[in-house]
Amino acid sequence: MAIACAGYRIVSKVGHHRVSLESVKLVMGRPADKYADYFETCRRKRNTIDYTFSNVATETEAKEILSQASQFCSEVEDWITKTHPSLKK
Repeated sequence: MAIACAGYRIVSKVGHHRVSLESVKLVMGRPADKYADYFETCRRKRNTIDYTFSNVATETEAKEILSQASQFCSEVEDWITKTHPSLKK
């Protein structure tokens, strides 16, 4: 959402998830760094897992990523409120 609010669009091509994570760091700055780095680590782990495996992520890891996603969502909403108040719902 932050990337779109800043006027950019990520196209669906090879590497677009990585580009999204790098772009959000550029758009939001330092507050997004730790989240983008964390989600990049998660993305890489997911990419190394063969789709035939199941139960690779632990319940603890699943809870952690949900918590991080929720915190990041709050950061994005705060950023939108501060930098693009007219776009806040």
